Amino acid sequence: MLLLFSATAAAQTPEENSPDQSTPQPSQTPRSSQWQWSFSLRNRTGFRLDKPRVLQMSRNIFDARGIYKINPDWRITVEARAHYDPVNRLGFPRGVWVDPRQAIIDGKVGKLDLRLGLQQVVWGESDGLRVLDIINPLDYREFILEDFLDSRRPLWAARADAPIAGGSLQMIYAPYFAPGRLPGPDAEFGLGDPFGVALIGAAIGDGGPLPFTIRSENTARPGYRLSSGQGGARFRRSLGAWDVTANYYYGWEDIPTSYLGAVTLEPGTALPVITLRPRYDRKEVFGLTGTTNFGPVVVRAEAGWNRLKPAPVNNDADGDGFERLGQFSGVAGLDYSPREWVWLSGQYFLQFASAPQANLLFPRYNHLASFFVRTNFFREKFRPELFILTGLNQRQYMIRPRFMRTIGDHWSIGFGADFLGGRPITGFGYFGSRDRIVVELKRAW
Repeated sequence: MLLLFSATAAAQTPEENSPDQSTPQPSQTPRSSQWQWSFSLRNRTGFRLDKPRVLQMSRNIFDARGIYKINPDWRITVEARAHYDPVNRLGFPRGVWVDPRQAIIDGKVGKLDLRLGLQQVVWGESDGLRVLDIINPLDYREFILEDFLDSRRPLWAARADAPIAGGSLQMIYAPYFAPGRLPGPDAEFGLGDPFGVALIGAAIGDGGPLPFTIRSENTARPGYRLSSGQGGARFRRSLGAWDVTANYYYGWEDIPTSYLGAVTLEPGTALPVITLRPRYDRKEVFGLTGTTNFGPVVVRAEAGWNRLKPAPVNNDADGDGFERLGQFSGVAGLDYSPREWVWLSGQYFLQFASAPQANLLFPRYNHLASFFVRTNFFREKFRPELFILTGLNQRQYMIRPRFMRTIGDHWSIGFGADFLGGRPITGFGYFGSRDRIVVELKRAW
């Protein structure tokens, strides 16, 4: 389960990584007003292709975004989302749910750029694979099939960028912890109670019934105090033909770890009862990235080392079932655009834990490869694309074709599908019966 969510958070396409690319541009307002507003209303309806064939969702989302220019150097940005899904299979709140997305004041103080408030911060150079893009927690109620732009949970944070030593230094501080948003155990993409324990059960039971009963205590989470803060820094500069970064982040995992608490045999029960004590753990990640280009070819590389990552072990009879090991994650990518209307990308992803395989419940190594092709026709009004991710050693896959058609200046309609499969100890395999088609209709102004 712990290997899954850094390896399989790969369902996104490149244009979904940046919080600035998919946001509608503010419409022009009269010069008498310093506010610029943009709005969008969309419906995402999903239909499950596997039995039972049912509506999986009908998410109605209204976004409002405003920018107020205080002066040439300072501005305020606010954004909020209202959400309603009458199908109610994904685990979103019943009724209308209002979610703040941005509340930022940003500007310059001398050579220092400041950005204060509720925001997303995106690090890393990989497309769709989260290695160093770990600052904002994710919303997992649609598994990892929602765009990163929408599934990242904004954090209240302070960000400062300053030129230094021939490059630039970015510093981040978030004063409190915010968890990932998880589905309930009975939701369409639920993974047991606590979240993720179903994958451990699949690994232990090998598809059969478990020889014990699971009971979970309440999840322990960090308190609202200064010691629960998160922070990090990224230094960027050019070295010859390469654009490189060095990253450091000290924060919290956005998914709790289900530690073993006690094993008891209660009167009148035939199976032992295992009590789990889930809690959120600290993470400390060191990282490097590099990009360069050779004409139409772009080479990208990204690597991260999480020295505090908990891993489930199978030789911890007297412990809590986990050991905090170092975990390496890395991506090497190659992009090629032979024509202005087509863009190709391939990536190789490697992840491994710093422990011998004999000690680990899940495979030590995780190898994945992805291929993405994006095209555009009729002056970018029709955009077919295809994303394929495959696990090279754990026999898992995800195939995501999409078609987007822009109609006029304000309307767009999209059609896509998500096909998942593989071994049940992987997320893609566990949700292999959740194949679906998705239709999206959007109006922006």
